Amino acid sequence: MQLFREVGLLAATLLVIGNIIGIGIFTTSGLIAAEVGNSPWLLGVWLVGGMLALIGAICYSVLAVRTPQAGGEYAFLYPSYGPLTAFLSGWASLIIGFSAPIAASALGLVIYLGPFLPDSVSQSTLLQKCLAALTIMFISWLLFWGLQFGNRLHGIITLFNLALSFGFATAVLWLAPVSENLEPILSGNSNPVDLSSLGRAIVLVMFSYSGWNAAAYIAEEIRRPSRYIPGALLLGTGTVIIAYLLMNLAYFGAVPLSQLQGEIAVADITARTTFPTQASTFVTTLILFSILSSITAMSIAGPRVYFAMSRNRLLPSWLSEIDEKRKVPMKSILFQAAVAISLVAIGTFREILLFAGVILMLFS
Repeated sequence: MQLFREVGLLAATLLVIGNIIGIGIFTTSGLIAAEVGNSPWLLGVWLVGGMLALIGAICYSVLAVRTPQAGGEYAFLYPSYGPLTAFLSGWASLIIGFSAPIAASALGLVIYLGPFLPDSVSQSTLLQKCLAALTIMFISWLLFWGLQFGNRLHGIITLFNLALSFGFATAVLWLAPVSENLEPILSGNSNPVDLSSLGRAIVLVMFSYSGWNAAAYIAEEIRRPSRYIPGALLLGTGTVIIAYLLMNLAYFGAVPLSQLQGEIAVADITARTTFPTQASTFVTTLILFSILSSITAMSIAGPRVYFAMSRNRLLPSWLSEIDEKRKVPMKSILFQAAVAISLVAIGTFREILLFAGVILMLFS
C-alpha cells in the first residue's frame, strides 16, 4: 500500500510548527531563569536550542530525501539496522513519542479549561479524564474526513496559534518597560553561569523544541519531496525560533527577572502585569490553541509510523489499509487514539509526563 503525495510545502511547514509549539514555551522560561540567573544566556540558550534543532532538521532533510517514505526514524532505521531496531523505535513512537504526549496534552487542555467548566467537571478526576478522551476521539474523527481536510484543519488552528503568539509578544513589548528590565540581562555584567546549570537549561529548551522532525513522518505524502521536505523542516523550525525569542523577550521585558525565576506560569504572570483585565482569558486562549495544534499535529504524524510498520509486517496488516476516498490510514489513526485514551484512563498528567520523559531519554 502507498500513501498519496498531496501535501504541499505550507501544510508540511505548519505541521512542523504545530508539532513543536506546545506547552513548553509557556512553562519553562521561569525554570530556565532559575538556572542561569541574570545573564545573556537567558536568551542565548533559546538560540543554542534553536541551532541544535536546525542541525537535526538538516540531518532529517538529507535522510528523508534519500528515503521519502512514511515513518520518520522507523523508515530510516529499517533498511540500515534491520527490523528489530526499527520495531523498537516504532514501538517507542507509538507509546511514548505520540500517544503519551497526546494523552498528557488532552489532560492539560481540560485542566486549562477548568475555569470555564462547571464545578462538577473541574473537580472530578473521572469527568476530566472522560473529557480528555472525548477530545482525542473528536480530533481523530475530524481527521477521518480526509487528508486535505485534516491538513486544512491543522493549518487553520496553527496559523491562529501563531497569530496569537506573535500578537501577544508584540503587544507586551509595545506596552512594557522593556529597556528597564532587559538592560541588566543583556549587559553581560552578570556572574558566569556554571556548565551544569547551563546544561539543565538547554535540556529544558530542547523539550520546548521537540517535534521539529514532524515533516519526516509524512515524507511519503509530500509533493516534490527533494524540495518540500527540507523546506518544511527548516522553515518550520526557523519560524519557531523567532517566535520563541520574541516570547522570551516579552516575558523578561515585561516582568523583573526576580518575579519570574522558578515560576511555571510565566505567560500568565506576564499578561497580568501588562494588561491585567484581559490576562486570564487571553493566555488561556493562547495555550488552548497551542495544545490543540499540537494534538492535531501528532494525530496526523504518528499513525504514519504504524502504517509503515504494518507494511513491513511488524504490526497487524489492517493498520496499513488506506481509505481510497479519504486517502488516510484510518485504522492506524484509530489505533493511536485508542492507545492514547488508555493512557488517559490509567495515568495522571504528571505520571504520563514522567513515564514518557524517562523512556524518551533512554531512546535518545
